[in-house]
Amino acid sequence: MGKEDNTKVGNVLRGFGETNLISIIRSITGFGEDNDLEFLEIDGNMLAIKIDGISLSTSRMPFMTYFDMGWKVMAAVGSDFLVKLTKPLYAVVSITMRGDSGIDEFRELINGLNEGANYLGMKYLGGDLNEGLDNVIDVAAIGKPLAGIIGRKPRVGDVLVTKPYFGYTGLVFKLYYSNELNRWIDSRVVREGIEILKRPRLEMNILNDLLRHRECISASMDSSDGLGKVLWTMSTDGGVKIIINELPVSEDFLNSMSEIGDVNIEEAVFNGGEEFLPVFSVRRSCIPVFERLGFKPFATVEEGEGVYFKGSILRYRGWDYFTGWAST
Repeated sequence: MGKEDNTKVGNVLRGFGETNLISIIRSITGFGEDNDLEFLEIDGNMLAIKIDGISLSTSRMPFMTYFDMGWKVMAAVGSDFLVKLTKPLYAVVSITMRGDSGIDEFRELINGLNEGANYLGMKYLGGDLNEGLDNVIDVAAIGKPLAGIIGRKPRVGDVLVTKPYFGYTGLVFKLYYSNELNRWIDSRVVREGIEILKRPRLEMNILNDLLRHRECISASMDSSDGLGKVLWTMSTDGGVKIIINELPVSEDFLNSMSEIGDVNIEEAVFNGGEEFLPVFSVRRSCIPVFERLGFKPFATVEEGEGVYFKGSILRYRGWDYFTGWAST
């Protein structure tokens, strides 16, 4: 391979990483802080917009139906609205499908999109149809912020809280990509992870409770790209040090993991993703309130930098498109 070929290989997207690509977008467009939702004011009214998309060739696992994929991409959008205490209202969808796709598959996809939108309290308004070489779904949605703008910069002295349901999806990913999923497909903990990946059910009913305690919250993110990605993003954006005190997992998950083979629990927890769980940075005095809502405190925010677990830098960095799951 000649020098020119090497140059070309070094300038492709794969290996460069989603985070670096976003930096290029920001440098060209001049848009500000990346905050999961984009907030804008029109005639004195504050609105929030979000777009998210998936390619079925890379995102659809063998156990997923077209209905699941429609539901899932709606959930991905709704998760960012929920974690920013914003009510999702309307969605439009751009769908690209191969010409040899089945009509029943298309109908199933639309049903998944529609039912997913209804579950989230959104109205699916329609969108655009295209023919292409891959099946791609892009959902754009608009919502109403109910509590101002919540960023991704935790306050020093805060505690991070989340729902203790991490690990399930990471376990399925780990088994699937090591060709071990079929071996453990009848395990209850694996079935639970598969169900979360197929049909994530966001707790939209807690929005009003969260709004009542808005003053507690300094930052938030959802876990679509993995808990490791959340923690490192919050640490970097906020210029703070995050100390993980315990894994945000259930006793059921820990007990069930004893039946599974050689799987690193910490990797399953931090390098999972698609749990669509909210992570909030809250005042320490607010912990009892959030515990009553089913949240678990699992980390503290201090002055400094980096993310630490068991006295060492957390090596798991979550998911990044064009690089995959990152570890150091």
